[in-house]
Amino acid sequence: MSSWRAAGDFPPTYPHPMQTLTLMLMDGSVPRRARGDMDACLAAALEGAEGRLRPEPDASLLYPFGLVMDADGVLRKAGQYDADYAYDATATAGALHHLAEGYRARAAELRCAVITYYVRMKEPSPGDTAPVDVRLRRSTDWRIDAMAPPAGTVDAVAMEAEHQSGCALAVFMPFAWQGPQQEFVVGDLMAVPAKRRIWPDA
Repeated sequence: MSSWRAAGDFPPTYPHPMQTLTLMLMDGSVPRRARGDMDACLAAALEGAEGRLRPEPDASLLYPFGLVMDADGVLRKAGQYDADYAYDATATAGALHHLAEGYRARAAELRCAVITYYVRMKEPSPGDTAPVDVRLRRSTDWRIDAMAPPAGTVDAVAMEAEHQSGCALAVFMPFAWQGPQQEFVVGDLMAVPAKRRIWPDA
């Protein structure tokens, strides 16, 4: 991994993720008017994910959730809470589809949306800015195998962030528990352009 850092006593580790990502995305893929909205949504999503991950490796069931910013700039959390994440191996993929469909139906009322879930991917090398070999991490996988991922791989929080202006990013924050005290650590943010699902014609 290019670098690990101990997560702070209180989340989020990345209070302004777009400041980090703008340096990485110098291609103009995120318009200036979208950066503030995406920054607020991503920071809130990261804070929520860290809050669930921080206590210990197997403290809680990890399930996908979403955040939207409405026309007035208010953030609201969403999720599919009636899904059986503990025993249904397809629940996570189904929830991602459900969240995206729900946001698309309300697209005219929203400015920005983020869908957050967990993945396992190839461990980045120093200087890597794009994730490789990303695979959905199901909640059932997490319960069966809560310990360290196989050599050469790393677990990560994945966020699909989309703005009504037409830009979409896939953002990744690697995480792990290291050392005898199982300290919670996070890696450098990574991002790549993503497919638009909520405002496909923007």
